[in-house]
Amino acid sequence: KKLVVVDISDDELVRRAVGRRIDPETHTLYHLEGLGFPRPPEDKKVTSRLTQRKDDTEDRVRTRLDQYRENNPDLSSQFSGVLKVDGTKDPEVDLLPQIQQFVKQI
Repeated sequence: KKLVVVDISDDELVRRAVGRRIDPETHTLYHLEGLGFPRPPEDKKVTSRLTQRKDDTEDRVRTRLDQYRENNPDLSSQFSGVLKVDGTKDPEVDLLPQIQQFVKQI
């Protein structure tokens, strides 16, 4: 059994969540800094209608992280192989090759 652990700080998770926006007309997801989703277009018509989920505030995200830790113990000792990856890296360029190689190992 193998486990991939994505290592990322709470501050970075908060930054990613707080920056998310959705266009309620097209249901397109954006991120104000372009993290994981494209940046919003320059079109003022689009940017004026973007909304933020109620759960995407710093307080709520930190509360969810605390709840996650309280309810999900570390299970890494139950796996024969554990790969820890840097969650701030580009998933496709930096992480995917590393994870694929790890999964293919016997």
